[in-house]
Amino acid sequence: MINMNVDEYEFDELLRAAAKSEENSREVYEYLADRMNNFVIKDRFEFLAGEEQKHEEFIRDFYEERKSEDLTIPDETPVPIPFIRFGDDIDESEIIEQAMDAEVASRDFYADMAEMLEKEENEEEVKLLSYLSEMEQNHYDILKSELDRVKEFKEFDEYHPGMHVGP
Repeated sequence: MINMNVDEYEFDELLRAAAKSEENSREVYEYLADRMNNFVIKDRFEFLAGEEQKHEEFIRDFYEERKSEDLTIPDETPVPIPFIRFGDDIDESEIIEQAMDAEVASRDFYADMAEMLEKEENEEEVKLLSYLSEMEQNHYDILKSELDRVKEFKEFDEYHPGMHVGP
């Protein structure tokens, strides 16, 4: 788990890093959805990808309201946020475990950003960031339950291929 002090960074840099993190999570969930044979699990990852897209759009809007300029997502960021490695050479369970760690880090990251804005007495933005923090916890909970299903269905599919492909 990455520990950071958000006070060491400009708030705008934190928002760019948040958008980068949401983009990475969306890409991971889209990848996992494409890789799943079980239609129920596939739908869950498609849902999570959609949620991350909404978060990215929210961060963009938030940034653009504060700065009156478009947010450009950087290729890299100095803010030490976790990025999820994924690809055909990495097992789905390992990707999901990384995603769980990233969701916890994002939850804490948004909570710390909200606390940072409390000092500015910006109640509306604090509420929005606190809400994002809660949503990241919800994503963690979803991933935790799906991790067991992925492991279970992977074993089951070895013996009964095609059983969970859907209608």
